[in-house]
Amino acid sequence: MESRVKEIIARVLNVDLSKITDTLSSGDIPEWDSVGNLAIISTIEQELDVEFPLEDLFDLTSVESIVQEVTKLLHA
Repeated sequence: MESRVKEIIARVLNVDLSKITDTLSSGDIPEWDSVGNLAIISTIEQELDVEFPLEDLFDLTSVESIVQEVTKLLHA
């Protein structure tokens, strides 16, 4: 699942997959701004058929936090 989330993030931000590390967070690269973050969340919800809880959206600002939340939602 981690690799799938990283692929989506790289595609949405239009950056090379090698830039998408476990520790990458919103603001670490110019492409990942607030608009980019919304696009990432929206695309992940559509492609992986998950729905992030509204109260968690502001916490989903790193690769690690997104992967953890997706994993949690898919195994709930």
